[in-house]
Amino acid sequence: MKPINIKKIQRRSRDLQVRQVDRQTFVVDSATNPIAHHIVTVRFRRDHSVHARCTCQWALYEGVACQHVLAALDYLARKKGRRLSFWLNEEEAERQKHRLFYLHGPHNDDGIWITSRKDA
Repeated sequence: MKPINIKKIQRRSRDLQVRQVDRQTFVVDSATNPIAHHIVTVRFRRDHSVHARCTCQWALYEGVACQHVLAALDYLARKKGRRLSFWLNEEEAERQKHRLFYLHGPHNDDGIWITSRKDA
């Protein structure tokens, strides 16, 4: 299930604290419960695709691109001096003229697109 308001989710994800456990595992604060956390795993493929999983309710019901996943991806990008933007379709993402990635959902056609640019 693809989110409808990806830009709203992207804004909210920037307020979450992320801690990296190992190369592909992250602990992300919950937005709704200050004492709760979610576990996010992220795997990058050579074909510029990304596979990520989260323990939040949205993800448990086959939702893709929850704010916890976006926060973990943004954390990784910032470590490399990059900034990410998230898009619902490929056309919007390609218009940005930046490096392009695809975040897979549980089904082949329900992912989102990610652009990466140097952080100013």
